[in-house]
Amino acid sequence: MGNVYWIKGRSQNIYRSVMADIDALFRLNEFSATVHPDATVAIKFNFSEMGYGHYLPPVILTTLFEKARNDGAKPVLTDGGSLFKGSRHDGYSWNDALGIMGYSNGELFQNQIMQTAGYTSEEGNFWPADGGEHLAGVDIGSLITDASHMIVVSHVTAHPLLGLGGALYNLGLGLLTNSGKLKIHGCLEVAHDKEKCDSCGVCLSFCPTGALSNENGTVVYKPQICNRCLGCLFVCPHNAIRIEEAGIAEFQETVAEAAQAVLNRVRGNTFFINFIKSVTPQTDEYPFSDVPFIPDLGIIGSDDPVAADWATTQMIKQSPGVAGSIAQDLNVLEKGSDKLKAITGQSPEHMLTYAEQIGLGSRQFDMLMNQ
Repeated sequence: MGNVYWIKGRSQNIYRSVMADIDALFRLNEFSATVHPDATVAIKFNFSEMGYGHYLPPVILTTLFEKARNDGAKPVLTDGGSLFKGSRHDGYSWNDALGIMGYSNGELFQNQIMQTAGYTSEEGNFWPADGGEHLAGVDIGSLITDASHMIVVSHVTAHPLLGLGGALYNLGLGLLTNSGKLKIHGCLEVAHDKEKCDSCGVCLSFCPTGALSNENGTVVYKPQICNRCLGCLFVCPHNAIRIEEAGIAEFQETVAEAAQAVLNRVRGNTFFINFIKSVTPQTDEYPFSDVPFIPDLGIIGSDDPVAADWATTQMIKQSPGVAGSIAQDLNVLEKGSDKLKAITGQSPEHMLTYAEQIGLGSRQFDMLMNQ
């Protein structure tokens, strides 16, 4: 049975600043095992889409980066690009967006922010996936397989298909090449609701394949050329795009299998940090964000991604909702209400149960407070 560490969300004095909280992580034995002198440490974070307003502030990543350097490690900050045509779709735009959002590569990170699968999002290799029902293997970005150790820093959110955007989501999708991500998305079926669609055209510029087009003033969807990038799902202001329920359970299982394949390729140790701060109904992939629906609950840390996400899920459930947020709209303000299920229609429980079954981690753990 592993450990899950909880650092509370409140900062009542200078000893509980965000920098002090990260200091506390460095004192954990499991965390310090990932920060070895002269070893490359990949710090995976959620680099959000332009327009998403609740992403983790750069000070969190700069503090992790500098403390790892001070301990003699060689940290590199990394994330992948987007499948849809947003601000992270190609290498040039990805690097442009870094500076706009405050992640100055040269000044803050010593030119050590790199795309996981390179400038083309296709620099990687096919690696086998063991123990699951769906994947024979998956294409993983070369930076991860070249690194010695890894720290996975996740900004916790709701997720429209997984229920929870946390460690498994970050591990199982964020570190793949674009072709690897498309393989994971392959079981999904996109549906276009013509009754809800008013042909506003917002989705058109985000579609990379032309599956959505304007024909005589009407938006038309061609499923035969859709690559299931989900960009239209994220941006449609009228909820005219949905994902058919039939493929969602398989998608959750495939994400877990991909997460296991990635974890098996890391040559050293991995530690997972879930920031349960600014928890929004949208993931960082969306080009906008609603207000958080729960209060800041702090930081969860563990070397077990299943334990980290399961603890996070239970904490969100037991937390009160925030007045004026979607939790109030859906009447799930009370402690114990299943806010993730109410918001997304999905529960992360199936994904985490499956992840446990294939040996990725355990939902049994000791919960420890760390001040």
